[in-house]
Amino acid sequence: MMNLVQRSVQDLAVNVPGASELFETYQINYKTEKKQPLQDAVLNGKLKLFEVTERLEFLLRTGPDSGYERWRQVSANELIAHIIENYHEKHRVQFSDAIRLTQKVATAHDHHANFPHELEAQLTRMQFDLEEHMMKEEVILFPMMEKGIYPSGPISVMEAEHVDHAKSLEYLRELTNEFAPPADASNSWAKLYTDLQALYFDLKAHIHLENDILFQPPS
Repeated sequence: MMNLVQRSVQDLAVNVPGASELFETYQINYKTEKKQPLQDAVLNGKLKLFEVTERLEFLLRTGPDSGYERWRQVSANELIAHIIENYHEKHRVQFSDAIRLTQKVATAHDHHANFPHELEAQLTRMQFDLEEHMMKEEVILFPMMEKGIYPSGPISVMEAEHVDHAKSLEYLRELTNEFAPPADASNSWAKLYTDLQALYFDLKAHIHLENDILFQPPS
């Protein structure tokens, strides 16, 4: 997000497919205020910075230059291998590292008024729920799909759990003030929020890839 908010609106409009249309929607002037950083343009327009950057992030991850559409052309087996390697295994590391860093920051900032004391418990719940979900996919659902079976029942269950994961992500965003640490935050606190923001976008992309491509019924 930091790179996005510091880039000029002209740079984003030119280099991110769909960004100019997004800016039109939010009435961000990218034609005359060409060199204005996105952060300044959004704040000057009294818009929500995270809302705009989240939509830009989605364009970057799923647009024509992202390679996302390639996954519609590959076999279920290849897509499953990609999901396990690039999302399941990555999330396991992300949550372990984030919980460990949260404990460190909590010890150092226990009395800080802006530190979210629910954060460790929320991350632990999310880690448990996601691990249980991923194991069901890896042990039950994915092997069935790799054999050419389309198990609509288990897929419906996974999609419902994705809704719960999305709700947990939104609560995580609220807890962390949209991943924005206070001005007097330590480097560790700032890194924690940067890591959590990356986790937020990675898990959203993971869910999107499964719901919109892998779980679609065969034609």
